[in-house]
Amino acid sequence: MPLSLPKYDDSNASRTQAERTALAETRMVLAAIELLNTVGIQGTTLVAIGEKSGYSRGLATHHFGSKAGLFRTVLKRLSAAWSRELAQKLDGKTGLEAVEIAIDAHLAHALKHPEYIRVQYILWGAAIDPASEFKPNAAEFMQIQRESVTEWIRAGQARGDVRQELDADHTAEQYYGGMIGINHQWQVGEDFDLSAAYAAFKHNFLRLLRTD
Repeated sequence: MPLSLPKYDDSNASRTQAERTALAETRMVLAAIELLNTVGIQGTTLVAIGEKSGYSRGLATHHFGSKAGLFRTVLKRLSAAWSRELAQKLDGKTGLEAVEIAIDAHLAHALKHPEYIRVQYILWGAAIDPASEFKPNAAEFMQIQRESVTEWIRAGQARGDVRQELDADHTAEQYYGGMIGINHQWQVGEDFDLSAAYAAFKHNFLRLLRTD
């Protein structure tokens, strides 16, 4: 599910202050995503974002406070968009079926919105910096993703279609680590075959989980 502008009447007068604020934030987040994909972190200044999104030079500073505040918002919006998309794909499913659906859904998401994946990796890389102010946001997202996988595995174990001897938490860490590693290689390798890597990962991971 892509990030999109809120759908309001074209007349500024018809919008509430909250709607105008939401619209401005979305436009600036989209501008930040485009800038991060083209000029990187150094070139993604608050001034450039304000200008690119069609607002005054100082609005981004007023709205986000700092680049760290902006990057926190970008990560939250990208994470929320993916979480909504995944929830729709899963439709309440869990266990082995959820794992398979999630892997396929993320491949489709990455191929459809590579600009989102690239921005996440740019910001996750920057979050490693000891001085990073948005490291907790990256850590929180990763923890939520791991916890979801843990729940799928435990549900599968309760039904008997996932091996009982597997530690659900550690297996979820392996799952998420594999996904991150595959996408990292894709980001830096021009000839990296993402679809083939996902297919192999899905095959091997499901084989690890299955009882038969």
